[in-house]
Amino acid sequence: MAEANSNLHEVLKGMSMKDKVARFFVLIGEEATVKIFQHLPKDTVEDISTAITQINSIDKETSLAILEEFHLYTRTKGFISSGGYDFARDILYKSLGKGEADEVLAKLSRLQLASQSFSYLDAINPKQLSDFIKDESPHTIAVILSHMDAPKSAEVLMQLEEEVRVKVTMQMATIKDVSPDVVRTISVVLEKKLESLLSSIVDVGGVKVVADMLNRLGPKSQDILKNINGVDTSLATKIKENMFVFEDLLNLETEYVMKILQNVDTGDVAVAMKNAPDEDMEKITGAMSQRARDRFKEEFEMLNKVKIKDIEASQRKMLDVAQKMIEDGIIDREMDE
Repeated sequence: MAEANSNLHEVLKGMSMKDKVARFFVLIGEEATVKIFQHLPKDTVEDISTAITQINSIDKETSLAILEEFHLYTRTKGFISSGGYDFARDILYKSLGKGEADEVLAKLSRLQLASQSFSYLDAINPKQLSDFIKDESPHTIAVILSHMDAPKSAEVLMQLEEEVRVKVTMQMATIKDVSPDVVRTISVVLEKKLESLLSSIVDVGGVKVVADMLNRLGPKSQDILKNINGVDTSLATKIKENMFVFEDLLNLETEYVMKILQNVDTGDVAVAMKNAPDEDMEKITGAMSQRARDRFKEEFEMLNKVKIKDIEASQRKMLDVAQKMIEDGIIDREMDE
């Protein structure tokens, strides 16, 4: 068990807690993530959403390590909250053994440092990164590469000149404990140097994940987008371009709206349009046959006061149908833009 926990530590070495959380949300899926997001502060959702946009892929080893670590943190924090640190330590000693328990407890004390790690380097091309750090001392380069995944650090290392490469390799092989303050300082300075490069790197897949989640958050998504726009206009634009909101559905060609309505329960359509302006109502009823229009009118007139969350839920059902048709090629959004 101790060996497995050690391997877990190595796999996640150098990854900040924010990026672990972002990957955790990707792993548990969109539906669960949205439910959690609804209970988090807006700025936290913004930070995590931005981190998710930087994720390209998560390999199996990293996935298992993240899930295992969150399991340990959850269990440990539960012990601490119910009986304090000493209680948690005693319980963990009994359940995990002293070696693994000490490592789990140590992980918790290092969370603050983890948030200052070099995880942002995952978004940098190895050649670009090597150009940025090639003039640093071998020790500094060794510290940086030691906080990266082995495959990525190897790519960066191979971009360096041979003499530097040898010195850095020797430093990495002999480096011992480095002061947390030194690690944090190197990280902050490097991130500042890379700021312009980092701001221009946006992974399309990651942006799509965030767009899909924001689609499901309803009006709250607009506040999040507005704040992201205040920090990174380009990123906010890319996210918005990947979103598909109810307004987009209403602006589709009539033939496409008709196809969507054919696959949505009339009752849901009535609820979705409860507070809609006349212009939007005409777009929907104009895409219905006379028979469907009469049925819709009956359903609509039977509605009393409808909660906003129910309207949003019904609109989401229509959007899900539309999104599926777009993915299947039945609806061509580009023709409507």
